[in-house]
Amino acid sequence: MIERIQAMVDKPSRVAIGLMSGTSVDGIDAVLVRINGVGSATRVETLAAQTYPFRPDTREKIFHVFTGSTSDVCQMNFELGRLFGVAACQIARQAGIEMEAVDFVASHGQTIYHVPHGQEMTPSTLQIGEASVIAELTGCVTVSDFRTRDVAAGGDGAPLVPYFDYLLFQEEGVHRVMVNIGGICNLTRLDSDLDRVIAFDTGPGNALIDEIARHLSSEQPYDVDGKLAAQGQVDETLLEELMEHAYFHKSPPKSTGRELFGAGFAHNLLRRVPPERHLDLLATVTALTAQSLQHSLARFILPWSPIDELVFSGGGVHNPTLMAMIQDRCHAFKIRTTDGFGIAVDDKEAIAFAVLGNETLHGRPGNVPRATGASKQVVLGKLSLP
Repeated sequence: MIERIQAMVDKPSRVAIGLMSGTSVDGIDAVLVRINGVGSATRVETLAAQTYPFRPDTREKIFHVFTGSTSDVCQMNFELGRLFGVAACQIARQAGIEMEAVDFVASHGQTIYHVPHGQEMTPSTLQIGEASVIAELTGCVTVSDFRTRDVAAGGDGAPLVPYFDYLLFQEEGVHRVMVNIGGICNLTRLDSDLDRVIAFDTGPGNALIDEIARHLSSEQPYDVDGKLAAQGQVDETLLEELMEHAYFHKSPPKSTGRELFGAGFAHNLLRRVPPERHLDLLATVTALTAQSLQHSLARFILPWSPIDELVFSGGGVHNPTLMAMIQDRCHAFKIRTTDGFGIAVDDKEAIAFAVLGNETLHGRPGNVPRATGASKQVVLGKLSLP
């Protein structure tokens, strides 16, 4: 097995599968990629990509696990491992590639709890989706559990995509900020010097919007095309109040999750706002994602660096109402998506973890200490052997 891994590492390129389920819990993003090189020489070619939506009952069980029992977590860990493994086999089959030709699988898993530094709890993070099950189903070396090593080194374990951003999107002379709008919104201010890269979670992305939308319409798990929010009016007074939240004013490094901007936050708002104004509330929390991004750029990026362009990815890109609000607040900057770089907005994070897995197999660090707060760069992840 050691010889097999060494032979894989020595190849000029590797075929890998990246697996990701984000804070929005929509489904499993699976990508099949060819990765050439390593480190700054990394180049990625997408061979196939697909999102495999969770069945409604599975999605409900995942949400239950966020506050569930040890038994719930134990069972869902293996159930998700099976679903991730099946997704890996399906994406290879879709591309017409035998699993024997896949060098490795990199799985982010599903975050079910995240405790960053600065709280009265032990800093920790937990992603489930048992990698041993993935390795068993695929027959591939599987890299998983990327975040815990950074936490062990004093970091938050998030955000981790900034190293991928640095490898693939840094361009000399261009002041570029990468923005990913998943369940949580995060950004990466790129720089040619890794030690000068700034990255952090700006606040809620789609998670809070989804929670309010589900309350308004049980038939859909999110605000499709932002149509519901477009029917409401932003409550500027409430928006201003929400922007006073301590998280938005905390200096980076910082990270957050559903524990802060999830169901509890949404239900408190729903109790405060009368039912006849819930469309306005949805418009307001949509504006909160846009406003907290603009605030982050103005307070934590522009004092240190000019911005030429914002490059967006993530599910939030498909919400025209949200993107219009962002355009209105960030009109001074050129706005692009990762599609223009050959990486589809829905595939970026799954590709990122495939690239991080490639770095791990080469014994190379994959975190950005200035982004996560870790004391040093560390090699991320754990290996599960088939």
